[in-house]
Amino acid sequence: MSSSPLVELDHVGKRYLLGQGRGVRGVLLDLLGRRDARQDLWALQDVSFSLERGEAFGLVGRNGAGKTTTLRLLAGITRPTRGRVQTQGRVASLLNVGAGFHAELTGRENVLLNGVILGLNRAEVARRYDAIVDFAGLDAIFMDTPVKHYSSGMYARLAFSVAVHVEPDVLLVDEVLSVGDAAFQDRSLRRMLEFRDRRQAAIVFVSHNLAAVELMCQRAAWLQRGRVQSEGATSDVLREYLDATDEAGDELDHVALRVDNVSVHNAAGEVTDCLRGDQPFSVQVAGQALEDLREPVFVVTIRGDRGSLFAGNMHIDGNWPTCLPRGPFAVTCSFDAPRLTAGNYRVELKVKQNVRTNYYEPRVQAHFVVPGESETGGADVAYTIISGHQNVRKSSNQDSC
Repeated sequence: MSSSPLVELDHVGKRYLLGQGRGVRGVLLDLLGRRDARQDLWALQDVSFSLERGEAFGLVGRNGAGKTTTLRLLAGITRPTRGRVQTQGRVASLLNVGAGFHAELTGRENVLLNGVILGLNRAEVARRYDAIVDFAGLDAIFMDTPVKHYSSGMYARLAFSVAVHVEPDVLLVDEVLSVGDAAFQDRSLRRMLEFRDRRQAAIVFVSHNLAAVELMCQRAAWLQRGRVQSEGATSDVLREYLDATDEAGDELDHVALRVDNVSVHNAAGEVTDCLRGDQPFSVQVAGQALEDLREPVFVVTIRGDRGSLFAGNMHIDGNWPTCLPRGPFAVTCSFDAPRLTAGNYRVELKVKQNVRTNYYEPRVQAHFVVPGESETGGADVAYTIISGHQNVRKSSNQDSC
């Protein structure tokens, strides 16, 4: 196989024209040089990277940073204002739920249509049809039902299944997978890892799930307001991104909740920044919900120098409160003995609405040290999350990379 790049962006910029339309008037103003530059939005500026077959590249950043715009350029949906965008081979893109699906067609008809759009002939789609349906995990009766009756999760599962079964050279994946259940997310990540490890495709992966980005991607870039703030090894980029997010606070977000305190407690319940690696510990979060929060999912992640190690995550088994009322709240996440090696560790907090909206962007809120030496480092750590005075999550498993 050729070692030439399958994906290449060379000093790419993308400008959107705001407020003056795209009709004749806008064109004339542009030609006469009278367009007000302050009403132009540069979604991307001077972005460059390239990928070869078998490489996975992650894009992280806040909403509006330019991540989806980058994927739209690579998919050929829009063209750059400056620079050069080039892809080689068959490109499969999953930029939003149900993209390319016709609501009035059945699942079966959409599979055939999308397979042909992505470069297969009808006979090839027919040969792969059973595998596509099996991977999507849909019952046969749904395949003869118009997709307008599908849930967003069913849409995403079928769309992803089609995309991976056409054996693309370039796979573009946005947050679309977040609408699937935990089992499907795991299956999808495993298939993408297969593409990467067997050098079948180049993958560009966009997600707010930093653990998935870390697992999936060898390299990453952090975008902020259309510019690359950092690019390199994924763990290094995520560390910079999280540190900057900590410092920036909520100044760019709609603030749904405020976190007043995050503390680490040893097995005796004492607040500490120094733990034994072979003893249980807990993380306590206190704050204020500034509005009624529907389906809040708390995720407490323990990160080492090389990335996330384990987490307490209400989403893993689909068990979270229906509503967190406006006012003060307290959440405790208790971990069993994690068998941590000596070193420095960070406690990252994230709160999201089920899997759709971030109430609180991932942010490092506390630190602790494990002194001395240990023979092994743990990743299979049982946890319990308690909200207020009610136990809302108890599990013997954890969210592990």
